[in-house]
Amino acid sequence: MSVVSLFAALALQGALIIRAEEPEGPGTCQTDGECGLSEVKSDPISVTVYNNGVNDGGVAASLEFTNDITKLGEELAKLVDANKTLLEHQREEFGFGKTWQLWTGNGTRVTSFSNMTDGDNIYVVPSGLLFMWPTIAINHTVVLHDVSTTNGRPVTIRTLNHSPMVFELENLLTPEEAEGLRKAALTVEHKGNKFQRSTTGHTGNVDPYRTSDNAFVHSESPIAIKLTKRAFEVLRMKHDPMLGDGIQVLRYNSSGGYRWHTDWFPEKTVYGRNHDVTRGGANRFATVFFYLSDVEWGGQTGFPEAEGDTSELATSMEMAKTMFAPNSWEIQAVEKCFGKFSVKPAKGRAILFYSLEPNGKGDRMSMHTGCPVLEGQKWAANLWVWNKDRDPPRTASNDTKMTVKFVNKMDETALVSWVTNPRHVQGTMIPGQSLEMSTYDGDSFVFRDTTRTKILAKWKADLSKGKYQVIRIDRQSVDDEGNVKSFKPSEVHITLENNKEFPVSIFWQGSEGETLVSSVPNGGSRVLQSWDTHKFHIKDGYGKLVMELIADLSKGHVYTVTID
Repeated sequence: MSVVSLFAALALQGALIIRAEEPEGPGTCQTDGECGLSEVKSDPISVTVYNNGVNDGGVAASLEFTNDITKLGEELAKLVDANKTLLEHQREEFGFGKTWQLWTGNGTRVTSFSNMTDGDNIYVVPSGLLFMWPTIAINHTVVLHDVSTTNGRPVTIRTLNHSPMVFELENLLTPEEAEGLRKAALTVEHKGNKFQRSTTGHTGNVDPYRTSDNAFVHSESPIAIKLTKRAFEVLRMKHDPMLGDGIQVLRYNSSGGYRWHTDWFPEKTVYGRNHDVTRGGANRFATVFFYLSDVEWGGQTGFPEAEGDTSELATSMEMAKTMFAPNSWEIQAVEKCFGKFSVKPAKGRAILFYSLEPNGKGDRMSMHTGCPVLEGQKWAANLWVWNKDRDPPRTASNDTKMTVKFVNKMDETALVSWVTNPRHVQGTMIPGQSLEMSTYDGDSFVFRDTTRTKILAKWKADLSKGKYQVIRIDRQSVDDEGNVKSFKPSEVHITLENNKEFPVSIFWQGSEGETLVSSVPNGGSRVLQSWDTHKFHIKDGYGKLVMELIADLSKGHVYTVTID
């Protein structure tokens, strides 16, 4: 008789037995002499089932042959209670009753029973999310024979840290490729991608806490293309240029570094982009970091939330004190780098760390810093990989096309960029000048000063107001994420530009004494949010008064003060 594939989960001595029968095939003669349809039977395999990217809570299971991998995925998800790994609002979209992916511990997607072998670890992944390599144990290594390399040696993934999840990718990059990538960065000619002072975030602003130069290398370099494809293969993702930001090549000279930060964006909607992965959004999923040079001292990638080797802390702090002002972010960064877990640079080395948790939430443990270079020069590169396209295809047609004429009504020159590519300047407007260009409904623009250290204004196209529009660009108060702020009656925002050769600290002079409220690095700027008539003292690193400041609403809600 015909037998339909059937699953029965039976608890037996702490292990799960999942049985499945194959549909009966062509007739064969049985040992009892009866000929007809027969069942295909095989010995069970023993596996341990885990949730995505974790090392504990595994459940032993004995599996018999089945063709229905979708059903098997659902049963194994229930076995490890995979719903508990999801936020409550995710369970309707990804949870029980939906499709679950199965992956082996060597990074193989289970599409048939033959993908699994006796003794495997099996990982259950919701179909709307991505597989993440489990760390297993420090120095645990997985060899990837399916990733092609220049030297013919297989890429290996070696666990360096559990939380955040950090891995070394051996043989992903050769020293020769490191040198080739460095040289390629110096030849980029595209004005938005060529070598220049590094910027941060959606707005492309220069950040005084990031003292490096960078270039984005795309199709100009065959090496960059190969490395990008390898990185996607390691991540077990289909290569899609829209999921990568391009390889960013970085140069840190002596004393250069980047203050602690996360690569994932705050989980909200910015410039029309939803960055909450748990609600269908897009964010940076993982970072692959390439070291293109050796560094004499410093220059590690530091993870200040994780414990690490402190044997070089005292020596490094003594070096740092001769290079940086007391209480500066660089001093704090050196302490975090040599006092916590960090990865030292070496030419041809590469690491992988995840920015998101398995359920798509931003992983706060992934905070990291480009440790200041205390001796030598550091060359490096990184590839940010997104979980999905952050800019889904828009409907750009003549129906949504419009022409806009920007008129600069501010007292300083403004650089005009689309927020989707803030490094690429579409035009420059001196005070009183106009710029006419074509765009589409819903496009967003950002207007920055010529040093790219602050946002002056922003604007979003709205076709409902006409096919041709003249837009007056006045100075606005805009935060780091491009949000225009509204003002209370006596509120004042003062941009402090520090032209001194040393960083300064800002102290509010309150009724009960002074309070440190901000600091401004040398050559940098900061926005001080205050109220009319509030008084401040600006001091150097030794506590010496540099200047006094009184907030003055008569100058406007937004104005600039130069410290010189």
